[in-house]
Amino acid sequence: MKLNQNLLFFSYDFPPLEGGISRLCDEIVKQFILNKWDIKALSVKRKVQDGFTNSIYPIETVVAQRGLRELHSFQKLFSFPKDTLIITGVWYPEALLVTLAGYKNFVVLAHGNDVMRGESTFKNKMLSTLRKWVLHRAKLVICNSHYTEKVIKEQFPEVNTKVCLLGVDEKRFSPVVNNSKIRKFLGLPVDKKIVLTVSRINKYKAHDVVLNALSKLTTDERIKICYCIAGRGDYVESLKALAVDLGVNDCIHWFGFVDEGQLADLYRASDLFVLCTREEKEQKAVEGFGLVFLEAQACGIPVIGSNQGGIPDAITHCDGGWIIERDDVTSLTQYFVKLVEDNTMFKEEGKKARKRVEKETTWGHFSNCVFEAIETTEEIK
Repeated sequence: MKLNQNLLFFSYDFPPLEGGISRLCDEIVKQFILNKWDIKALSVKRKVQDGFTNSIYPIETVVAQRGLRELHSFQKLFSFPKDTLIITGVWYPEALLVTLAGYKNFVVLAHGNDVMRGESTFKNKMLSTLRKWVLHRAKLVICNSHYTEKVIKEQFPEVNTKVCLLGVDEKRFSPVVNNSKIRKFLGLPVDKKIVLTVSRINKYKAHDVVLNALSKLTTDERIKICYCIAGRGDYVESLKALAVDLGVNDCIHWFGFVDEGQLADLYRASDLFVLCTREEKEQKAVEGFGLVFLEAQACGIPVIGSNQGGIPDAITHCDGGWIIERDDVTSLTQYFVKLVEDNTMFKEEGKKARKRVEKETTWGHFSNCVFEAIETTEEIK
């Protein structure tokens, strides 16, 4: 499977930058390379810091400083023939720059919050106008979930979209039979049920829902749980204060940033993964899909997520996990009670989770969807 034309993947989000979009863009380029596509990548030059892994393939880079970054990118783009097929990580600023540079053969990735209107401010109105201009000129917009596609279609019905649900590296993220050694290595209790959340620690990520659910447990139930919070963000101190106020801080393990090398083991050490993100339209905050849900499921860990944004595309209820309604502390508390009483149901659900990943949600499945979408789009020649 190969296009007889130049192919460029242009995104400022690549390792060593952390975040879901960065990891997604990295995996997409890897899949193109594995499938023998002749592809080049363009991104920002970054210093590899401790805990980060750089890309395994060459990337043409531009300076990191905003303003100069865009100018440098503009110069780089003009070195590619005008018939180059360009895939951009997001619509702004990458796809906007491609459009301004006069390229007509481009595909845009859409993730959720990047295509939301947000509150009615001058800046958001300007962005909406630019977004309309860019997306209408794109040959194809590849959406990470049906939610993201709906957000686009509500604004711009004529835009050509295709939903390609994200995937996961099922070899890197895989189950283990016994996780006792992993728990000891990570400094986690061997005799407790481990509940895990991996995400940026922002308010809309709703860690507070988990804390409130823990506070509803009896003391005997709560001491059997260790809640691991991995990630960093602007809500950390507020969340720590809430944990103290609710009296649940003693059962929390604050991991902070977790490097890529430890991430799979952190999932494997767990009994349950939970992320109850809220959709906050005014703040343009949402879980457009939730790659972490697939990573946990690939490790044989059942997941719980909220019925918000694109999460229902990442979780099939009662087939590797469960979906609860927004801020449903009561339901989450009930799941915690079941976990400490008898985790047989969770082990069985974890087995289902792994099978679902192998059957439906590997990067191979995702890349095949992307390749087919590109090759069957009539305008892309």
